[in-house]
Amino acid sequence: MSLRNTRAAYGWAAIALHWISAVGVTALYFLGDQMEDAPDRAAKIAAQNLHVSVAVLLFSFLGARLLWSLSQPHPRALESNVWLHRAAMAVQGLFLLMIAVLLVTGPLAVWSAARPIQVFDLFAIPSPFPVRIGWLREAAEEVHGAATKLFWPLIALHVAGALKHLVIDRDGTLQRMLWVKHPRQA
Repeated sequence: MSLRNTRAAYGWAAIALHWISAVGVTALYFLGDQMEDAPDRAAKIAAQNLHVSVAVLLFSFLGARLLWSLSQPHPRALESNVWLHRAAMAVQGLFLLMIAVLLVTGPLAVWSAARPIQVFDLFAIPSPFPVRIGWLREAAEEVHGAATKLFWPLIALHVAGALKHLVIDRDGTLQRMLWVKHPRQA
């Protein structure tokens, strides 16, 4: 398997960035839940710091994934039904939109409180706002929370599509993201 994508298959870089992103976004979802369920202020702050630190780390992988995706050919679709292919593209587009909204509103929620973003207590990204902006903080938190509501429905649709390709179509679509050669591709 090569580093780069071809019209027939994803390269190992695209596959690795996909799975790192998937695990990272899922971890952030659960860390966000942990933050909401924190028993006291100290636990909430600790959970928020971990959530934000992981988000900053993941931001670099998501940026790399986006740049890599834009610079690479996309393997041709194996889906023969044009409507299902469009639905799959819509789900992927909504995933990217959800992630983009979360990556903008998360830092805004912290910075609009005139606080820096602390990253694993190693360094801080200073706030561009010298004073607290309450309405921006509330709006950013509201939009951030609303965007997370898309997470599970999109995961369910994405997994359902992958299972359809694996069980019904048996066309090798899922194998292209698992480093496994499908018999038709061998």
